[in-house]
Amino acid sequence: MRMDWAAVEEAWGLEFPSDYKQVIAHYGDVLFGDYLQVLAPSTVTPDTCDEPGAPRGGMGFITADARDTWMVTAPTGVETEAQDLVVWGAASSADLFCWLARGEPDEWPVVVFSHGEDTWTRYDVGMTEFLVRVLRGQPGFEVMIDTPLWGDRHASYANSAERRRAREGGADPKE
Repeated sequence: MRMDWAAVEEAWGLEFPSDYKQVIAHYGDVLFGDYLQVLAPSTVTPDTCDEPGAPRGGMGFITADARDTWMVTAPTGVETEAQDLVVWGAASSADLFCWLARGEPDEWPVVVFSHGEDTWTRYDVGMTEFLVRVLRGQPGFEVMIDTPLWGDRHASYANSAERRRAREGGADPKE
């Protein structure tokens, strides 16, 4: 997926982690196991997501929603301000996958909002390390144990273009 990172990072006022940029470049807005979608960024940010013409459901809109959720769930055990959250993924279960965007981007930890329990859990690893550990079913990442990705070393994946082609052609994007 081609991305104007300079424009996106200028709009967001931050630099994104290099592993995330590599995933977006290689896979685009990939959906893993029909469960977790890695969101592609745009120049629409949490500050501009409510402007006329801004797409609903984009990374800026979902990040704004996560920040609002942070404020009303009174998280414990995770020290940060709502403005430090940037969502990189969303699940079909309404769980949210965020970074704590402080310090060096390649060192941003992952924070998962478990919608069913209204809890936030911090993981001191980056996005791709988090996904690898979940797919391997490694101890310490049990927040994902009841998801289709837990321990699924061969999880399906498809980006939005592949999913759209499959819908239009009636084919399964996982084949």
